[in-house]
Amino acid sequence: MTDVKKQNLTKIAIKSSVYNFSTVFVNKIGSLVFTIVLARLLLPELFGVYALTLSIISIIITFTDLGINISTVRYVSYALGKNKKSRARSYFWYLFKLKGIITITVIFITLLTSKYIAYNIFGKPAIFLPLIVGTFYILMESLNGIIGSLFAARKDWSKVPFIELVSQASKIILSVMAILFLSENLRISGILVSFALAGVISLIITTVILFKEGREIFLGKTVDIDKSRVKNYIGFMSVASISIIFFGSVDTLMLGKFVDAEYLGYYRAALGLVISLSALLSFSAILFPIFTQVSGDRLERGFQQTLKYLLILTVPMTFGLMMIAKFAIFAVYGKEYLVATMPLYILALLILIAPLVELYSSIFRAKELVKSLAKFTFISLLINIIFNLVLIKNLLPFGQEYALLGAGLATIVSRGYFLTRLIVKTKHKFNIKINYVHFIKPVLATIVMSFFLFVFNRQVPINILYGLVEIIVGIGIYFGVLWLLKGFDRNDLDLLKNLRKIENLERIDS
Repeated sequence: MTDVKKQNLTKIAIKSSVYNFSTVFVNKIGSLVFTIVLARLLLPELFGVYALTLSIISIIITFTDLGINISTVRYVSYALGKNKKSRARSYFWYLFKLKGIITITVIFITLLTSKYIAYNIFGKPAIFLPLIVGTFYILMESLNGIIGSLFAARKDWSKVPFIELVSQASKIILSVMAILFLSENLRISGILVSFALAGVISLIITTVILFKEGREIFLGKTVDIDKSRVKNYIGFMSVASISIIFFGSVDTLMLGKFVDAEYLGYYRAALGLVISLSALLSFSAILFPIFTQVSGDRLERGFQQTLKYLLILTVPMTFGLMMIAKFAIFAVYGKEYLVATMPLYILALLILIAPLVELYSSIFRAKELVKSLAKFTFISLLINIIFNLVLIKNLLPFGQEYALLGAGLATIVSRGYFLTRLIVKTKHKFNIKINYVHFIKPVLATIVMSFFLFVFNRQVPINILYGLVEIIVGIGIYFGVLWLLKGFDRNDLDLLKNLRKIENLERIDS
């Protein structure tokens, strides 16, 4: 690969990181705001019904995908990287038709089984109508997923933050209107209709932009492609995708079986806060299409640099949230949700684990090692199910809040196992090892910060004002100590400064 090409890929990565961070920031801040608004308007019991319904629908949406979205990114990006536009078009239309057939089938099955799921499996009739109405949302998510994946395949993220902003704003405004104007038994269904309408708006904007800037993906002749290779990739990705979504929802589903709806609401409030924070630190959407085009030393350098920045951010956020868990729940959701403090103590570890899992997984997907990814995910899912069942049932007699703690612990154990397997396999397959200096220095700085937070919490009565002061001073102490430990240097600061100049980069035609 020429020096010019290497430089272009670096520019793409930096430029994409700006747009991707903007997109993720809008998405997760919007999702967090939306969750807070819903939690406060619905209150714990109805919020629990909403959380259970959405978890079921999220699993159903995964069955409409089965790894097709990520396959679209992988193969369309690869073909465009070779400047084979007709082949990229052929991959897209093949995968689009395949997804259409699967989506229609899944929606039909959902309509037939919704009553059984609501009444017989969970014993909660309140989720029956929302599951029926949710099929419209399922359709919109399916279409937006595959059409929107073309932005990642083209490595063009410039319009995505705007689309995400419109989507989040539409979702919040329409959902609040549904809650305010509909009766209590129709509010969850109204929220899902709002989701679907927001999806329609996003789909229209996305399609118009792509037709304007990348219509070669849609229009023109197609050529023969290696469908067996694509199907093999989808096969293993489908196992990984289904396992991952169950991975993320099994705790909610099992709690929905054993605890009251309000306690499910407490758990989802804590989990929603953690997921929103951890997702802000996920760079897999940027790294995946780029990792498909690099290898060897360049792959390791890119990985190590990303790992360094992730640990600088995730280590203090994880332990900082543990220290201020009660204040965080009170400030975000209100006193009605203080029971959520207990599961938050353990779920906070996801802020450290989840971004690292995404980083390692992006290498496996890019290099078509999805068989290993599927295997690790499936085993981790089984561990999650077993631990959830054992811990929830054994801790439930002590109180429903302890069942929430058990579900959180099961999630952390299973995801910790998943990350460990990815680390070991990456070392064996790509000879990429963890530079423990990147981990030790943030930990030392976090210890100093945690000592300050502990003393502050003991000496100062916490309210909103003092809580903000505590957070700001804690951040300052952490980065001050990290600077003294040379955990980051002027080169890192120069990189941050250069991000402001990204708009001056020439447009890269991949």
